Amino acid sequence: MSTRTTRTGNWGQDRRLEFIDFRLMWEGRLNRADITAFFRISVPQASLDLAKYQEIAPENAYYDRNQKSYIANASFKPVFATFESNHYLNELIGLETGILSPSESFIGWVPPVASLPLPTRKVQPETLLDLIMAIKNQRALVVDYRAMRDEPSIRTLFPTAFAHDGHRWHVRAYCFNSEMYKDFVLGRFFDIVESISPSSEVPVDTEWETFIDVVIGPNPDFSMNKKMIIESDYQMDNGEAKIRIRKSQYFYLKRRLNLNENGEPVNESQQIVLLRIEEPLISSGDIEHE
Repeated sequence: MSTRTTRTGNWGQDRRLEFIDFRLMWEGRLNRADITAFFRISVPQASLDLAKYQEIAPENAYYDRNQKSYIANASFKPVFATFESNHYLNELIGLETGILSPSESFIGWVPPVASLPLPTRKVQPETLLDLIMAIKNQRALVVDYRAMRDEPSIRTLFPTAFAHDGHRWHVRAYCFNSEMYKDFVLGRFFDIVESISPSSEVPVDTEWETFIDVVIGPNPDFSMNKKMIIESDYQMDNGEAKIRIRKSQYFYLKRRLNLNENGEPVNESQQIVLLRIEEPLISSGDIEHE
């Protein structure tokens, strides 16, 4: 799932300085026209922004009269932008999928890119709106929800949060019928019957409130060279990488990464394995999901 790149600057000069920093870092150059076209400001204002940037980072760029552009020096170090590949790549995917419009992205020259589309999961906007309002106003909902293993049923839920497992959206909710928290797939709500006040006090969702570190490592059966490749690919430190998640999301992470509870590789080509779950420990049973 792609995520939006968070900008640190506001809509004033700070944001324009971040834009200058971003273009110099990822594209190696920019000129006044880049700034005026993106922000719809005057040439004098763009000149002031460039002067301010050079005052802050005098060694980052120089003006090339032939190209009529500012060129990044070999010693360039970002001042405002985040020097993380994922920020650029997420923004690239955002442009390709339409999540971001060109006016929202700092990327100027866009390299060829393709993303693998997944089947669209149907979520009725009216249902989503009802769930949002229920969470905001702390209301319970009487719903017609169709779980895969159950007959159609009317149940009362107290929605508390949304969660994405990398494939589909769920709403986290306390189910008054089963008296426990569960995850409900958004596309399986057939009707929101009514919004009501909770009939009783709703307990704390300890599975949601608790964070755990899922520690992964390379397949122990791999050669030393393959282990080194996996460690580099997953940014491991001493053969380990930690993924911090809510305890309620562990079931989905385990399924997505194809991890065995016992730490053994699922098959000989399995690249990563589960090393351990760091405190607080999670029970071996899967979370309840609908």
